[in-house]
Amino acid sequence: MWAAPAARSVTAMTTSTHTRRRAGAVAIAVAAALLAAALTLWPAAGDAADRTQTLRFFSEDVSLKLTSSDGTVVTQPPFPDAKPGDVLDLNSLLFRGDHRRHAKRSNGSTHLQCRFTAAPEPDCVSHVAIGGSLLVFSGNPGTLVNGTGRFQDATGRVVSAEEVPGGNDVVARIKLRAR
Repeated sequence: MWAAPAARSVTAMTTSTHTRRRAGAVAIAVAAALLAAALTLWPAAGDAADRTQTLRFFSEDVSLKLTSSDGTVVTQPPFPDAKPGDVLDLNSLLFRGDHRRHAKRSNGSTHLQCRFTAAPEPDCVSHVAIGGSLLVFSGNPGTLVNGTGRFQDATGRVVSAEEVPGGNDVVARIKLRAR
C-alpha cells in the first residue's frame, strides 16, 4: 500500500491533487477533441450523399509574366496594357484564411493563365493544387470544370475574389460528389 511521505505538507498535497485534476481535465478535453476530429473524417453512412465545402484562402502572388503576341516577355513592373493575342501567367501560393488572418504555411498553389482576345473579358483558366488534389476553374468568376483526387466529379464556382495588397482573398463553394 502506498503512503504519502511524512515531510509533505497539506498545501503541497492539495496543489498536487489540484494539478492532477487539471491535467486529467486537459487530457479528457484533448481526447474528446481528437475523437471529434476522427469522427468527422471517418466514413459513415451519411457520406453517401453529396456535400458542399467552402474554400477560403489568401492567394499570395509569387510571379507574374505577360507574353505579348510578338513574343516579348515582361516579368517586372511596369506591365503594358494587355492586347489581343497577349497571354498573362500568374503563379500564387495559397494560405487558409484571408489576407488579414491566414495560416503561416501555404497549403496549396495556383497557376492562372489568361489569353486576351478582342472580347472585353480575357479567356482565363486557373489550376489550383491543394493537398494532392487538383481543381480547374474556367472563366471570370471561375466555374469548376475539372478536378482530381477528392475534387474529382465535383462542381462549384468562385463566389468572391477580392484583390488585396500582395494577392487576392478568394472564396469558392465546391459540391463534392459521393464516392
